[in-house]
Amino acid sequence: DPGAATPPAAGAGGAVPPPAAGGAGAPGADSDAVLLDDKLVLQVLPDVKTMAGWEEEKRRVDTADHATTCTAAAPCTGKPLSGSVRFSSGDVVARFMIDTLPTRDAAKDRLKETYASYRSGPFKAVDAAVLGSESQVFQGQLAGSEGVGIVLRSGTVVASVTTEGGPVDVAATRRFAAMLVKRIEQAQTGKTPDAGLATL
Repeated sequence: DPGAATPPAAGAGGAVPPPAAGGAGAPGADSDAVLLDDKLVLQVLPDVKTMAGWEEEKRRVDTADHATTCTAAAPCTGKPLSGSVRFSSGDVVARFMIDTLPTRDAAKDRLKETYASYRSGPFKAVDAAVLGSESQVFQGQLAGSEGVGIVLRSGTVVASVTTEGGPVDVAATRRFAAMLVKRIEQAQTGKTPDAGLATL
């Protein structure tokens, strides 16, 4: 199968690739591909294989208004979706959340709302290199302990990754967020999301 071996993406050696000048679908591009299939959203969220050593506690995908939880018997294809998964390792909890929007502009609006909710709480913005199309790192109280939240947009998808419960570790949270961006970009280009921490 000639498609089985894909060359590593630009920047796989740790360097940050330059912004893509190509159209949607190029690595790092501000893709306008929409992810409105609940099975695909479940694949984008990391799993226990991806998060080796972590215990998965809760996973769900529902419609963006949280009115319907998607299941195999009642799929939610064609609608904006919200997905989340939570993992724990000792005292540390990591959460991954994604919202799929029907357009890039809708995703930009959702990102502004999410930024505003962090800024209105006890969080301070932390300077960090951009992940996805645009992103911001926040540090502050999450569920009663100091934590890190990274909010980002990758094309039509808005995502957040939070960690709490152990020593504050911005670098580890960024690695989780970078992995999630890679999985989103894989889905946006029609690939099966399989990026893990080891493949960054």
